[in-house]
Order: sequence, then C-alpha cells, then structure tokens
Amino acid sequence: MSTTDAMTFLRLIPWICDIACGATLGSLISSYLSGSAPKLFAYQHGAKTHAILCAALLYISVKLIALVWRSRASGKEKKSMYGLEHGRLHLQVPTAMWMNMGYWRRNCGTQTLAEACRDLLKMVLREAGFKREDERAGTAKSTRRKKMLIDVGFGCGEQTIYMMSDAPIRSSDQEWWDEREFCPRFDHYIGITNNTTQHRHASRRVQDLLSGGKEGTIESNISLFCADAAKPASWNDDIKKSIDQTLEADPERWIMALDTAYHFSPTRWPLVEYAYGIQASFMAFDLCISPTARFKQKLIMRILTSLMRAPWENFVTPEEYKNKLTAIGYSPSAIKIVDVSEHVFGHLARYLEEQDRRLKSLGFGIGAFEVAKTMFGWWGRSGVVRGIIVVARR
Repeated sequence: MSTTDAMTFLRLIPWICDIACGATLGSLISSYLSGSAPKLFAYQHGAKTHAILCAALLYISVKLIALVWRSRASGKEKKSMYGLEHGRLHLQVPTAMWMNMGYWRRNCGTQTLAEACRDLLKMVLREAGFKREDERAGTAKSTRRKKMLIDVGFGCGEQTIYMMSDAPIRSSDQEWWDEREFCPRFDHYIGITNNTTQHRHASRRVQDLLSGGKEGTIESNISLFCADAAKPASWNDDIKKSIDQTLEADPERWIMALDTAYHFSPTRWPLVEYAYGIQASFMAFDLCISPTARFKQKLIMRILTSLMRAPWENFVTPEEYKNKLTAIGYSPSAIKIVDVSEHVFGHLARYLEEQDRRLKSLGFGIGAFEVAKTMFGWWGRSGVVRGIIVVARR
C-alpha cells in the first residue's frame, strides 16, 4: 500500500466507526420504539435504557449538525480561497451611477448602461430643441439668454455633472463622456430628490466638480435639495428662496423629469401645474399606458404599478397626457410627444439578462432587478406601456 493510500485509509477510519456506531444505535432505537427490544432493556434496566437512548439521539443529532456545519464551512473556505470571490477586488470604484431606462441604439451590443442612460438624457434635450452650437453662436453675438433648470429626481448626480461640467470629473466619467452636442449651458441648476442616499452621493459629486475649479462652473449656480418634488407646495423655504432668487434674473426656465414623473404621488400634475405657473417649459421621459391595452393587461399593470410605487393615475394614454398639458395651459402647438419605446424596454431587458449572466460568472447576479428584467421584457413584447419624451414649451 502506498503512503497516499495509507493516509486515505486512516482518514476513513473515524467515518467507518461513526457509521457503524450510528447503525447500531439506530437499530437499537428502532427496536425500542417498535416494542421489540429485549425485555432485559425494557424491564430490568428501564431508566438506564432511556438514558442510553437519549444519549444516542443526542450523539447522532450533534454529529449530523457538526457534519453539516463542517461541510458548509469547508465549502465557504474553498469558495473564498480557490473560487471567484477575488473578482470583486478588480471591480473599479468609483463607478458610473447613472440609473434610468436608457435610450438603446439598434445593433449596438457594446453600448453600456451608462451610455444608454446618457443618451436618453441627450434625446430629451434634443427634442427640447437645444443645440450646443446655438449656445456658442448666441454667446458670440451677446444674444444668449440665461437658462435655469429645476431637475426633479436627479439621481446620483451623473446627469448633473453631464449638464454642468465642461469635462469629466472622475475617471469613471470618461467611460460615458461625449461631445455634449445637445447640452446647453444652464446658468442656474436646482436639483430636487426625495432620496436621502442619492442626495448625499450627488452632493459629493458636485463637491468634486466645484473643488476641481472646472471652467464655466460657479458654486452658487448649483443647488441640490432633498424634498418631495411631486409636491411643490410642500417645498421648504430654502428651496423656494433659491428658485425665487433665480427667477429675479428672468432666465429661460425649464423643469425636467428624467424617468421620474410616473412615480410622483398622488400624480405628476401638481408639478406640471407649478411649472406652468412660473412660466417654465417642461421636458421629461415618462411612461404611458397604450391606448390599445386590453382589460387583462391593464389589470396586471394595476398590480405592477403598486409594486413599482407608481400611482395608477399616472398611467394615462399619450393623447390623454397631451390633453392634460393643454388643460393646464400649454398651447397644443407647443407640445411634443415622441414615442421611443422601441429603443427602451426590450433592449433594457436584454441588457439586464446579459449583465446577470456576466455577474453570475463571478458568483453574483443582478438581485432584485430580476423582477424588473421580466417586467421590461413584457413591456417590450406586448407594447402595453409606452416610453415617451415629452416637451411642453412656454
């Protein structure tokens, strides 16, 4: 017998003994419980027999627990030391923190989520009529009017940096930065979000921008607030003061809701009414219900919207959306609604599927976004939900 075989045999001895002991005790317990145990145990040594049986049960239970624990601990140890756990050590932080549904170009498998999210913002700005070259021309001729933006639901600050900086701030920004050909210069930027975590993250991003001394950026021109953007009447004095001071300069006024307004409770309309009241134009990427949606689909959507924390009242048809804007006061000729659904839901579902596969190769996954992946896939196949770009000019 070789040394290796001998060592293997020695490791098996405790297991063999455990198996034999367990089988013997198991047989004894089975006999006792079935009433076929020898009378010697049943009558002459009743108390002792009970003690032995209890000890046997305890032994087997502890042994099984120990084996399971050791097996799991061993598995974790092997996974940690020899698996793919070290892959997380190569993940780059800080990373892009864009989060909207994205505008996905056709036949572009290399497009990242950050690029798609940036492109959705670009499409909203383009449909609003902004062009970088017009900005330059107006500045050169001294005819350019100052611009103010109230950005409701600004996320983690990526879109803030994109619109308010002339250059990338972090190395991760360079991965999605472009020429910003549809991005105007906003002289005053006021961001409002109700998510405290994202507000803190975005504030750090803006601080990086301001401390870098980037050209064209003035500290007083960027203000981020944590409040419920859906209820302008509830905004605190700091927000109202910031807006009122900006309005005194009589800038061109815009309110933007990028992939956020359908979440607003009870509806998006108080915000739109506020925009009209301060003579601001409104631009958004928003969601609508298809006018051809069947009763069953609407029923499913009512359930989904409650899970999404998106009031069902926000899911009107595109025509109803336009009618509501008109009722608020915007001229029908100044309202533009562009359906971009084919560039959104199906592509996003496929991206999430591919990202899930990539992450699972390292033992991770997309987690709670699994549900979103299924939902977006259904929206893309059925057309029950429409993704629209809305522009209503004052």
